[in-house]
Amino acid sequence: MFHTLRSKLLIFLILVAFIPMIIVGVISYNAQKQEITNSAERSLAIQSTSLSVEITRFLEERLKDIQTLANNPVLMDQDSEALDIREQMYKFLMIHNIYFDSLYITTDGTVAVETELGVLGEDLSERPWFEEALKGNIVISDIYYSSLIDSPALAMASPVYDMDQNLHSVLAPIFDLGSLYQVLEEHTDQQQDTRWGGYAFLLNNDGNFISHPDTEEIFHANYFQQEGISKGTVNDLIDQRGMVNVAGGEVHSFSRIETFSGFNNEWYVGVAVDGEELYAPLRSLLIQYLVFFSIMLIVITLAVYKLSQYLVLPIHQLVETTKNLAEGNKKNQKYVSAYEEVNYLNATFDHMTEQLEEREKKNKKSTVVLESTDSGVLAINRKTKKITLFNRKCEKTFLLSKEQAIGVELDILIEQSPTMKNIVEKGNIHQLSEHGEVKDKYEIDFISEDTGEMQTYLLSITSLPGPDSEAHDEMLIIFNDLTEKRKMELELVRSERLKVVGEMAAGFAHEIKNPLTTIKGFIQLFNERDNSRNEQFYELVGDEIDRVNKLMNELLELSNPKSIKKFETIDIEKLLNNCLTLHQSDMNDNHIELEVFFEKDLPELLADRNKLQQVFMNLFNNAIQAMPDGGNLIIRSSLDDQLKQIVVSVKDSGSGMSCETLQKLGTPFFTTKESGTGLGLTTSYRIIEEMGGTITVQSIEQGGTTFTVYIPLEMK
Repeated sequence: MFHTLRSKLLIFLILVAFIPMIIVGVISYNAQKQEITNSAERSLAIQSTSLSVEITRFLEERLKDIQTLANNPVLMDQDSEALDIREQMYKFLMIHNIYFDSLYITTDGTVAVETELGVLGEDLSERPWFEEALKGNIVISDIYYSSLIDSPALAMASPVYDMDQNLHSVLAPIFDLGSLYQVLEEHTDQQQDTRWGGYAFLLNNDGNFISHPDTEEIFHANYFQQEGISKGTVNDLIDQRGMVNVAGGEVHSFSRIETFSGFNNEWYVGVAVDGEELYAPLRSLLIQYLVFFSIMLIVITLAVYKLSQYLVLPIHQLVETTKNLAEGNKKNQKYVSAYEEVNYLNATFDHMTEQLEEREKKNKKSTVVLESTDSGVLAINRKTKKITLFNRKCEKTFLLSKEQAIGVELDILIEQSPTMKNIVEKGNIHQLSEHGEVKDKYEIDFISEDTGEMQTYLLSITSLPGPDSEAHDEMLIIFNDLTEKRKMELELVRSERLKVVGEMAAGFAHEIKNPLTTIKGFIQLFNERDNSRNEQFYELVGDEIDRVNKLMNELLELSNPKSIKKFETIDIEKLLNNCLTLHQSDMNDNHIELEVFFEKDLPELLADRNKLQQVFMNLFNNAIQAMPDGGNLIIRSSLDDQLKQIVVSVKDSGSGMSCETLQKLGTPFFTTKESGTGLGLTTSYRIIEEMGGTITVQSIEQGGTTFTVYIPLEMK
């Protein structure tokens, strides 16, 4: 049922329209529910708080009454007769009709004067309220069951002082607890007139009922035990304005009667209402929401059904046309004009069929080009490591047919083809396949297992994005065999070297002629003379011979430099400092100030330490000799992240070089120094070129010279 477009569209639109409405409705209902609940519970909490305030006010008034009676001059006079005291107490009872008796008690606890109860002479010394009054405090006791009146009672006591503030008796007026209960009953009556109903009750510190509409509960039931809660829980609910839900569906709200001077009892005022009545507005609200959403569901379902029917009909017609096209029937492509989007879809479909035919033609052409190119082209799935593209050049190079390669894992193929194994291993294909986006181009060299000759290939590796244009799922590898080209380049370099050697030989013959002439002349002179002065010429002859030897060594070094085989990691800053240390005395003699600016944390080089040191020794020596009268020598080092090279510049403030000198710089035997051979810079250029780097020079006559050396981080 739910596999058709119409059914899915119907369900989707209903869900899209109805689910947000349900979510909004639930949120709105919960918000209103919470507001109504908070309002009802807040009202109930206000009632319990208001009732506790009324009871507190009632007890404070009783304290004022007893204070007034205790300050009566007749009662304060120790010499007053019992009859006079009783008369004053009668007057008090007449004025305050909620009291039905008053006791005048001596300090030993004996009732000396009373009016109604007939307890004259009773000993009340063990009553807690009496003991508290003897301490000089006005006190209201807790409600307790009194054996004297055989009913619940609340005692009040106040010390009585004479004019000299000597305590001589205790006054204990007794009022009818009904007046206190009446405060709670009036609240209960008011509740009956509201929609909630309910009643009020009073608990003492132990949780016993000390006031309840059902008098059987008073001192015979414990609220904490009935409801299974503790006093601490009730205190927490009071602080948090919480409610107690009890069996029978009632909801109770509590407030605490705060203690004050003369009243130190912990009483709790409780207001109970029917939970259904309290939360009745919530049920009404829920019914309203359910009715509303039911109506909306029916309306939306009907509307969506009509809409889906209107949307799906043109799709059915397009599907029929597509089916005919797939069967090769390109005629009679009829579309029913509907809404603009479907009309556009039909037109796009026609355009798509034309584009597909054009693309098919282009793909055929691309396949022909790919198969006929001299470059090897293969593609690898980066996840499965399987070959997905393998052209004719790959078949010829790897001696594998396309059928053998397509769909086979790379690790299996490299075991079958030594050439492919060398290209994969030397080109780090496995490592590159684990990276994200890849785009690189480099050369690799390896010895062919078939011929034993060195093979050179140029690799171009590019990651191919997938259909989502983000994940690079495939890697395209294009390779070209450069072996023959490299052989031709080596032959060209060899011929150039022979040409240079010829030039050097001519220069060498000229340079060596002078010292040989000098040696010949001194030897002839030695034959003609034989005296002590010959010894001073021996040293000159030795110097000339050393000069010829030095010239020969530099010539050999230039024409056939030692191959750089001793690779090691080099700290360029340390190497430069060592070279500068060796020239420190020369700089001091020439009054040259040295400034160095080395970039911090430069990576280490992989190169031949001795060769690299030879280059900088030559450059530092030339810079120092260019400043015989003193000057500034500035050495800088930095990292070129883009080219992966370390750049070292050597700048002097000497006389500089002319354009003609710059053009001849590096030419063997060319020098502007009296004792130079002209081979130092030529050798330095050669060493840096062997490392894959370069040396550049900038010079201004009378403005100094700067040599900049670019050294790759790794030997190429």
